Amino acid sequence: MMVRFTCVYIRARHEFPGPPVKNFWTGNLDQTMADNVHEKWLQWNREYGHVFQTWNGPFSRVIYIGDPAMITTIANSNWPKSSAQYDGFRPLSGDALFVQTNHEKWHIQRKRLAPAFQPQIIDAQYAGFAKHLNHYVEYLDIAARDKTVVDFSSLHVLLSLDFIGDIAYGGDFHALAHGSDCRIMQLFDIVLPELMKCGLFPLRAKIPILKRTREMHRAIAELRLMAEKAVENVRHTNDASHEKYNKSSNKIFEILAK
Repeated sequence: MMVRFTCVYIRARHEFPGPPVKNFWTGNLDQTMADNVHEKWLQWNREYGHVFQTWNGPFSRVIYIGDPAMITTIANSNWPKSSAQYDGFRPLSGDALFVQTNHEKWHIQRKRLAPAFQPQIIDAQYAGFAKHLNHYVEYLDIAARDKTVVDFSSLHVLLSLDFIGDIAYGGDFHALAHGSDCRIMQLFDIVLPELMKCGLFPLRAKIPILKRTREMHRAIAELRLMAEKAVENVRHTNDASHEKYNKSSNKIFEILAK
């Protein structure tokens, strides 16, 4: 049995390129568990190509795919999801469409969300996107005038948050206006690095012994509370203005609530 394991392990080690394994028992965990692992993903993609692998130890590995054509093929194939790995993302996503491994529930959620992507709904969102894009351009104009450095990665996140707040929750998050002080982005900075580690080790999220895991859970709870308040605010605003509020509108939270 030991000989068989050794043969399978050696064959798997040579199946795809990837960063060197420094320790047989811990694999590449010293790198994949780092907070800046997303930067290493980009580095490895450039160094080893669009398909590479890392090891979580002798019995588990992760295969990364960065080729758009291959991603398209995989995304359009009805392959089963890995319930073990998706469990690690549940603290943030719950049983939502992204991590739903039960096909019947997935089908119900997919059908319920479909109206949000009808052509007339998408067309109605262009005006909101244009508004936020104008704020984005104003931000760049000010930076050019003052000759300050712009972090485009963060700026794109802020733009996306404002647009998502508009179309999904019916409110303005003012993310671009707040910049680095945007609380939502600060919370995601706490959540995402730890969530990636929980994706590798789902038990880490279920038994939050580490301080960073507990901080992630608190940040997720705050994000959920902010989302609930955003929904309450837009409904209250419409009630206060005595306007007829269309529950079948293009707001995604209302579509899901039907």
